[in-house]
Amino acid sequence: MSIRRYLVLILLSIITLVTFLAAIQGYKASMSQANDLFDEQLQIIGKTLLATSATYNKSALESSASNATVIPSDHIAYQLFNNETLLLRTNNAPQMLLTDLPSGFTDLNFLGQRWRVFIETTKEQLPQKRVLVAQPLEQRFSLAQDVILSAVTPIILVIPVIALFIFMAIRQALKPLTVLRRELSGKKINDLSKLSSVTSTKELQPVIHTLNLLFERLSSAFTRERHFASDAAHELRTPLSVLKINVHNLQMTQSKKLDNDGQVSLMQLGQSVDRMAHVVDQILTLNRTNPDQLIMAVTQLELQALLQQVISDLYPEIMKHQHEISLESQVSTIYANEFALLTLVKNLIGNACKYTPNGGKILVKTQVNEQSFTLIVEDSGPGIKQSEYDRVFDRFYRVGGDSHQSTVVGCGLGLAIVQHIVKLHQGKITLAKSTQLNGLKVLVTFPQKAQYSNMKLNQREQKQEDNT
Repeated sequence: MSIRRYLVLILLSIITLVTFLAAIQGYKASMSQANDLFDEQLQIIGKTLLATSATYNKSALESSASNATVIPSDHIAYQLFNNETLLLRTNNAPQMLLTDLPSGFTDLNFLGQRWRVFIETTKEQLPQKRVLVAQPLEQRFSLAQDVILSAVTPIILVIPVIALFIFMAIRQALKPLTVLRRELSGKKINDLSKLSSVTSTKELQPVIHTLNLLFERLSSAFTRERHFASDAAHELRTPLSVLKINVHNLQMTQSKKLDNDGQVSLMQLGQSVDRMAHVVDQILTLNRTNPDQLIMAVTQLELQALLQQVISDLYPEIMKHQHEISLESQVSTIYANEFALLTLVKNLIGNACKYTPNGGKILVKTQVNEQSFTLIVEDSGPGIKQSEYDRVFDRFYRVGGDSHQSTVVGCGLGLAIVQHIVKLHQGKITLAKSTQLNGLKVLVTFPQKAQYSNMKLNQREQKQEDNT
C-alpha cells in the first residue's frame, strides 16, 4: 500500500471514528436534556390543571366519570380526579385511574406503548384532587434522534469533501517524493550521475544526499572495474603475442631437433599460450556483455545474414575438424543488440565446433514469429548430463574440468557470456538433448515485442538528448 493511500485511509478513519463517538455522546446529552425539558413540561401542565380545577362548581365535582370532559390530544394524555371522580381527561387516556402511586415521575405501559407519567396530588385541600399527565417515551427518543441527526448529518455529508482536501494536501506534501521516484525510475542502467532533484523538505534532503553519495561510489567502482579488466587484458595481450610468436618460431626451427618428449612439451606450451589468449579475450567479452556495463542499443538486424557471417568467420575451424554444418534459416528481421547477438552466436557455434568429434555434424536453425525468435544449435558431440545443465552457466566451470576429448582449450566463460546476453534481451536459454544428432541442443528465445519497444524507447530518449 502506498504512503498516500495509507495516510488518507488513516485520517478518514480517525475523522469517522471521532464523528461516531461525538454522535453517541451528543445523543446521550440530547436525551438527557430532552428528558429534563419534557419532565418540566409535564410538571407545568399538571400544576396548571390542578390550578384550574378550583373553577369547577359543586355539581361538576359530584358528577360521574361518564360525564367527565374529554379533550382531544395526540401527544399528551392526562387525567384529573376529584377524590375518585374523573373530572377531565384526554381522548387517549382511559377512564380508570392509571396508577395510585404517590406524587412524582414514573414510567407506565398503557395503550400499547411506554409513557412517562407525572403524578401530583393535593394534600392540604379537601376534597383531594389528583392529576396524572403522561407523554409517550417514543416522542422523546424521536426528538433526540432528530437533534443528533441534524447535528451529525452535515458532518457526514462533508466527509467526502474533507477526504478530497486531505488527499490533495497529502499529495502536495508527498510531491517531492514522487519527483524523486520518477527521476530514479527514469535513470538508465548505466546512468550513475547525481540526482538533480532539489527539495526544501527536510526529511528528503538527507535521502537525496545519501543516494548521490551511493551513485558516486558505484560509478567509481564500475569505472575501476572496467579499467582493471581492459588494462589487465591489454597488458596481457602484448606479452602473449610475443610469446605466441616465439613458440611458433621454435616449432618451425627447433621441433625437428627435439626428441618426442621435447616436441610434446613444445606442443603443450603452444596450447597453454593459446588458452591464455582465449581466457583474456573471454574476460574482455564477459566485461563488455555484463548487463550492468553494456549500454543496450537495440537495432534492426537481418538474422540469416548474421548467422552466415558467424559461420564464415568460424569456417576455418569447422574445416579443420571436418565438421558438417547445416543452416536452416530464412530471411527475417529481428530487433537485438548487434554486438551482443554476434557474440552469442559465435560462442554457441564455437562451443559446438570445439566439443564435437572430428567428422561430426552441427545444425543451426531459427524459428521466427511475431512474438519471438528462437535460435537452435545442435551438435553430435558427447553432450552434457542433465544434472549439470545449471552449473555450466557458472563462470569458469567446465564439464569434467580441463579434460576433454576434443583437447581444445577453454576457460568456462562461454555459456556465462551467453546467459548475460540472454538476460539483456529479456530472453530465455534452455539446454536439452538433441533427438536429431544425439548431442547437445541449445535453444535461445528472445521476445520480439519487448525488444522492438526497447529500441523505440532508446531512439526516443536519444532524440530528446540531442534536442536538449
